Amino acid sequence: MTTPTGGAPPAGAAAGSGPAGGTGGPTGGAGGSPAPPVPGQGAGPGPGAGPGQPAPPAGGDRPGPGGGAQGGGPDAPGRPEAAPSGAGPEASEATGQLGQGSMRHGHLQNAFANVQGDVVGGNKYVLVDGGRKEPRVLSPLIDERVRHAYHEPAEFGAAREALLRQKIVILRGAPGYGKSALAVRLLQGACEGPIHHLDSRVALAALADSLESGDGGIESGVGFLLDQPADIGNLSGEVYEKVQGALSHANAWMVLTVASTEVADSELLAGVLDLTEAPDTLAVARAHVRWRLGARHTDRLLARADVHELLGELLAGDPACRQAAELGAVLADDYEAGDLDPQRIRESRNRLADEDFEIWVESLPDRSTRCFALALAVLNGLPQENVAQAARSLEQLLDDKAPYLRAPGPDGRLPHVHDPFAQPRRRRLARLRARTVGKQRQAGRTVQRDRGEPGDALEYKDPGYPPRVIRHAWNQYGIQTELLEWLTSLVNDPSEQVRIYGAASLGVIAAESYTYVCDHLLHAWAHSEDANLRDAVAYALSVGCEDPWVKEQATALVETWLVDRNAPMGQATAARVHGMGVLGDRSEEELGRLAVVDHWTVAVAVGRSFTDLLADDHERAERTLRVLREGAAKHQARPTALLAFLIVCSQLIVDSGEWETGGVVPAWPALLYLAHRREGMREAYVGLWRDALNHLFLRERAQQVIGDWAAQAEKDARLREMFLLMIGAIAYQDPRSGRTLRRFADGWTDPENLAPLPVVAAAVHDRLDQEHV
Repeated sequence: MTTPTGGAPPAGAAAGSGPAGGTGGPTGGAGGSPAPPVPGQGAGPGPGAGPGQPAPPAGGDRPGPGGGAQGGGPDAPGRPEAAPSGAGPEASEATGQLGQGSMRHGHLQNAFANVQGDVVGGNKYVLVDGGRKEPRVLSPLIDERVRHAYHEPAEFGAAREALLRQKIVILRGAPGYGKSALAVRLLQGACEGPIHHLDSRVALAALADSLESGDGGIESGVGFLLDQPADIGNLSGEVYEKVQGALSHANAWMVLTVASTEVADSELLAGVLDLTEAPDTLAVARAHVRWRLGARHTDRLLARADVHELLGELLAGDPACRQAAELGAVLADDYEAGDLDPQRIRESRNRLADEDFEIWVESLPDRSTRCFALALAVLNGLPQENVAQAARSLEQLLDDKAPYLRAPGPDGRLPHVHDPFAQPRRRRLARLRARTVGKQRQAGRTVQRDRGEPGDALEYKDPGYPPRVIRHAWNQYGIQTELLEWLTSLVNDPSEQVRIYGAASLGVIAAESYTYVCDHLLHAWAHSEDANLRDAVAYALSVGCEDPWVKEQATALVETWLVDRNAPMGQATAARVHGMGVLGDRSEEELGRLAVVDHWTVAVAVGRSFTDLLADDHERAERTLRVLREGAAKHQARPTALLAFLIVCSQLIVDSGEWETGGVVPAWPALLYLAHRREGMREAYVGLWRDALNHLFLRERAQQVIGDWAAQAEKDARLREMFLLMIGAIAYQDPRSGRTLRRFADGWTDPENLAPLPVVAAAVHDRLDQEHV
């Protein structure tokens, strides 16, 4: 039997043609388990691991010292395993949640994107400018308005021909001439894919290099809007041509808007289209009213003398297409609500132009609507029943508790204080500039999205509204105590999605009032026995750390939690914060420091945090396994390192929407998939599995993980093939691990097993026979 170094045997290797795994040698301990060989040549998968559910050690909530195979590690040969004391159900629950970490990652991405005003929800395009720039999909609110209520200017035809011919056009004109709306309209007509709104601070030279090299990830048919670029002075003919070539190659389009005095390079003039004719602002306003009300009601409304006078007054002076469009929308809103008051509109529109959001949010008519607006901001994109329940709970918190008398009405009945049927959802959403979407969309691109579940989710049309509504409620009204109490109820909600969204929204407030939020909530939550509250601290700080000052303060605070051996709950919270990866680039090492803490709660937090790091970036897999392998080699850190490994195996699954799977891949455990493809991680991976299988107080946990894997492999031939490679790799020249695996397989066909696995059990026995176990 040859024993070349490397990974597992190729898929499909003939039985008995070579070792199924391992490099040879004795049973693997924590520090020296051999890696499985690769007999001959082949592109087959390597061993992997899967999700599962180890049970907690009996009688203790603290992982005691203990070792890998043979009951000891290289630093403590023959050292007996000590039983942990006071173990609760945490370890069993953590290793029994198949794919839970990947689902949590999807919720986190969507929640963070919500409060950061980003509807992309992922890193689809990466543009380099001293850091990562992620262009956002154009606001659906803007897209809808331009698509349905656009009044074409005189230059529209020439601009459209220029864009189709050149792939890129620069719109130059004075403020108020409708450059941005024209840019969107042009891209709507040209693009087959989404329109992405680039950050105005992007460096144009770096953008050109990124697009030209392909690092920008341009998809065919997409469009890019670059509105008022700050770096326009550095746009040269050479940079312009680079961008143009990349767009042409990808069949994509780009429109830039600049002020009338910008663009200095004469070589760019061929790509510039000047907007010189003042827009017809009355026609713009009319177009928006017509879109909302239809032709008949529009004619009736605009024929009113007071409305005609209002339009003439507010649209006089310098052209302002945006203000005209907004005025049309306000007229339509008030007309539909039966509450059109030109004087009130006149007073509100006379405010500064940049107060549009404040005008809208402060015009919400009553407490019920405002509570719904805030609930929608916090839970934007979640099912309508979650939003409605949150709105009701907030309204109840804000109810006036003072006693009062209600007089009966003319019919002798007492009036309702709050009428739940006063306003249908359709009218409320129109007032809130929101809309319904199918539930299957509300979890975004993650593999755990609701696959066709009936019902509606709710979201603002403008993705920038949620964080602004939250900040407005916090800063403008004296309801801080009630808001914190309400968010506390959300982070204890039965739904994990609601809990995560509530915590992310608390992070928006923490970025505004860090010390206040820490004093009133985060310090106490960090030392709570409630895992939901500890998680909420991590999620809130992850959002709050977008502010550099908050990040500096939070980094110091988390370090005090991490080093305090007298406060294990605080150490668990520190682990969860490091699992968000927001405090630096040494998250794995910081989690490795906590492996020596003798407490199951900390161990579970470390495992969940490693899962979160890998869910966010699976390129960290080898680094993670290295840190866990180093921990498993140390007697005191071994239980935590091995439990963390099993948690990652259980909770992390492949996201076919993010991972380069070459097609749709079922929800396979991610470490199996990665070990299948990456030879460099197999030695540590197989060694960790051997140690977990032979650890006295974690063997039961490993059994549940393997069992969950086997249940998946029973129904999936491709997964079963990789599963068997893993079995062979673990058992190769390690008879103790092989006998343990054989006992597991015996249980899968036990007469009392209500869900027998005959196919995979027989295959595992055959594989172990090949290894002479």
